[in-house]
Amino acid sequence: MKADVLLILTSLTILSACCDASKIQENTKKLYSSKTSEINQALLDLAKCGDKAEAATRKISALLYHENVGIQSSAAYALREIDTPEARKILDRAQKNREKNRN
Repeated sequence: MKADVLLILTSLTILSACCDASKIQENTKKLYSSKTSEINQALLDLAKCGDKAEAATRKISALLYHENVGIQSSAAYALREIDTPEARKILDRAQKNREKNRN
């Protein structure tokens, strides 16, 4: 009985971490929302898709400079998970800009 419950919980956890590729375009549009919670959730959903969400990379990159630090962090996380050459270049450039602004 306990093994069955554990298997079900594990399966649900795995399914919740999967990308819903059919919603990539919808989540990309949500990046323009005025609600930070909606933007954050869209970023996390896009991150789950990894390089399948490559088309959202430029829109996500603008959020690295959002006024909300949580959004900035989620945008960086999404780009790390997308992990394409363009996403890595954007993250590298953002890091250099931050270091430059600190000095």
